[in-house]
Order: sequence, then structure tokens, then C-alpha cells
Amino acid sequence: MIILTEQQADAVRGPTAPGAALDPIPLGDGTSWVLPEAVLVDPAHATRHAWLAGLPVREVAPEEWPAPASQ
Repeated sequence: MIILTEQQADAVRGPTAPGAALDPIPLGDGTSWVLPEAVLVDPAHATRHAWLAGLPVREVAPEEWPAPASQ
């Protein structure tokens, strides 16, 4: 996963091409956001490839995701 800060997530969130958009997902720590690495090769997000390629990438452990909302 591509790791982003909240500010980076806010900066990259939004449309990238007709019918395509980036929407980073928050992790449970409240300070980190992620995007799948697949966005780096998706032509619909080409306008963001260079910027995203400079961000850290790592595996996200299951316990890092937010707890499911109780119903």
C-alpha cells in the first residue's frame, strides 16, 4: 500500500480522469492513509503517478485497519 499523511491524502483526493478518482482510506491510527499500489499503473490516475511514486510503500497488517463499525 502507498502510505500518506492526512495532508497528503487531502491533496491527492479527488477526480483524476473522467469517471475516475482517488479516495485514500484511513488506517486505525488516525494519522495514516493508504492507497493500493495499483493506482501507480492505472492510466486513469496518470496525472498523479509521479507524485505518488515518491511516497513510502509497505504492507499494512490486518490490525492496522480501523475496527468495523458496530451496528
